[in-house]
Amino acid sequence: IEQAMTEARQLPFEQRRQAHERWWREFWDRSWIHVTTAGADRSADEENDDAFVVSRGYALQRFINACAGRGEYPIKFNGSIFTVDWPDMPGGPDYRRWGPGYWWQNTRLPYYGMCAAGDFDLMAPLFRMYIDELLPFCMERTRRYFEHEGAYYPECIYFWGAVFSESYGWTPFEERQDPLQVSGYHKWEWVGGLELAFLALDYSEYTQDETFLTKKAIPLANAVMTFFDKYYKTGPDGKLVMHPSQAVETWWKCTNPMPELAGLHVVTARLLALPEQLTTAKQRSAWAALRQKLPDLPTRVVNGVRMLAPAEKFEDKRNIENPELYAVFPFRLFAFDKPHVDLAVQALNHRWDKGNSGWRQDDVFMAYLGLTEEAREYLVGRARSKHEASRFPAFWGPNYDWVPDQDHGSILIKTLQAMVLQSDGNTIHLLPAWPKDWNVSFKLHAPRQTVLECEYQDGKITRLEVTPSERAIDVVKSSRL
Repeated sequence: IEQAMTEARQLPFEQRRQAHERWWREFWDRSWIHVTTAGADRSADEENDDAFVVSRGYALQRFINACAGRGEYPIKFNGSIFTVDWPDMPGGPDYRRWGPGYWWQNTRLPYYGMCAAGDFDLMAPLFRMYIDELLPFCMERTRRYFEHEGAYYPECIYFWGAVFSESYGWTPFEERQDPLQVSGYHKWEWVGGLELAFLALDYSEYTQDETFLTKKAIPLANAVMTFFDKYYKTGPDGKLVMHPSQAVETWWKCTNPMPELAGLHVVTARLLALPEQLTTAKQRSAWAALRQKLPDLPTRVVNGVRMLAPAEKFEDKRNIENPELYAVFPFRLFAFDKPHVDLAVQALNHRWDKGNSGWRQDDVFMAYLGLTEEAREYLVGRARSKHEASRFPAFWGPNYDWVPDQDHGSILIKTLQAMVLQSDGNTIHLLPAWPKDWNVSFKLHAPRQTVLECEYQDGKITRLEVTPSERAIDVVKSSRL
């Protein structure tokens, strides 16, 4: 992909224009989701049709991601390439709330919907920066800070890898007793490396790109596993005691936080499931040993009901995320078809903070848990929540970030995808959280270079094509429909 992009930039203008047009034609052909209301009068006012507004939001946000996603570096969540003048803000159209750097929790969200959309080329800048350019940097930082192997990814970094100066503090490294950043908002927040490894393994499963797997995904995941194994010690029971730690920016004083622990559980499992010839005996032994040391996922009891918890121990709440549900998304340990789904549903019901704007992930949690009507309500509200002063229907925000808010629209993309298609290993769940009174036609991608085209009309699946055809036996149609 990188070679093709470099060669394209060297072509004469007319050839570049033709290549550009060809790329866009292929882009729109490789994936889509079109939603309509069952039995609706097509002459009706489209703006009053929830299905139309959701469908439009999906297509336009994917367009925005594509416009911004073909450059050298990842998409900027706070305005993308479409920032505009803002009254009384310094820098004119270059101003962005939260500055010029990369915040992982915000940067990641446009990329979580790209595998299902088949937009694999748009993921190249993310992997190029975070793996090719920054993994060696993160490994050296770990060695220098803690004098052991592995790699951790701080939440807030400039594109060359340094932590934001405002977060790190102004005391030089050589004069510090504590090498970590001063800001407590993400001092111990280290889930980014686990999410990046998880996303890289997803990319490998979808594309079947063995070179990417062996040269990028496995070395990255191994370095991240090594960091957690070396950094945290075990308790009397032989299990890791992950303290000090925090649960994203929300809970600052934690032991065994859900995001990191869920990530360690699922990434070690996925690494150990890889073909043995692609890994070494030393790697597999280390991953298996780490897996044996992982504590169980934390739970809590509210009025006699057990549910997922932000951490084994947690206090000092500073933000409005729901880290207990990271076991649902992004790490997919709980879903509508998996054991103990009630733990996740109860955690959703008892979450501290609720909402469907900006980077909030409630909509995706609901879709993965098969809560169809709840997911639809949040999805429609999100699709209708555009920036009032902007004419373009997919300029969301500013919400927590800026205009246009890339996280807001990218959660819309991921939610709609999860309502129509969810993959779990070899199994492909068709329409797992789909409303009966919405029609849909879609073309989406699944692992193992699989493509599904489906039409669902007036309560029935009227067309289903699976490529390659032998993957059709892995498709499970929702029993709800």
